[in-house]
Amino acid sequence: MLKKLFLACSILVLPLLIHAQIKRTVHEVIPVSDTIQTITCEFYDSLKVQCWPSNSIMLEITITHKNYSTDSILKGLIEQGRYRLDPVKSDDRLHIKFDLRNRGILNTLTSGEIPEEVSVNIFIPEDFEEGAKGEWKRKKKS
Repeated sequence: MLKKLFLACSILVLPLLIHAQIKRTVHEVIPVSDTIQTITCEFYDSLKVQCWPSNSIMLEITITHKNYSTDSILKGLIEQGRYRLDPVKSDDRLHIKFDLRNRGILNTLTSGEIPEEVSVNIFIPEDFEEGAKGEWKRKKKS
């Protein structure tokens, strides 16, 4: 009887001891018209930049929640726009800003703080070249 009680308690307590890590990757595509000559990026998280053969920018945002998060929590935050970028276009410039610092710390009522890691891979059209830090200019046509 004692073994059965111990087994039942273990099964009930086990989910409380497991700290899962939830990870999702979100892709966002930003078209780059021929009039855009300069792309500037302002990021405050992990960022990798690569060139690719396209006329658009693709952002690959990987979000990892640690401890006490669930897939539905992360999905809800994505749908609410927590990880959305707001590109600003002018006549010849495109400015992309991604800043999680002002979005607040994630908390749950029952478990407390949910640490999150965000990394961004940005794919810039290959007809742009890197200039100053965070700035890419369209290559001159010969």
